[in-house]
Amino acid sequence: MFNPITKILRSNSQRGIKVIALSLLLVFVSAAPIMLYVVFGPADGNPVGLGLLFAAGALIGHIGFVIGILLLLWDNFISNKKT
Repeated sequence: MFNPITKILRSNSQRGIKVIALSLLLVFVSAAPIMLYVVFGPADGNPVGLGLLFAAGALIGHIGFVIGILLLLWDNFISNKKT
């Protein structure tokens, strides 16, 4: 069975890239219900809960994206590790 989360975590990428990929996956997963509601739901519906889910998921996902960028900068420019 295909599991994208374990595939991301077990990859040989840098940890910042992994955090960015997981954050973007979170944004997609939080946006999918409201997109499906818009496509398949009633024309006069008002999905407040789905909008709040998307807003919270997008906020957390963007915070994770910034953390991933900071990790990439730390690992590539600031850290003294020799790889």
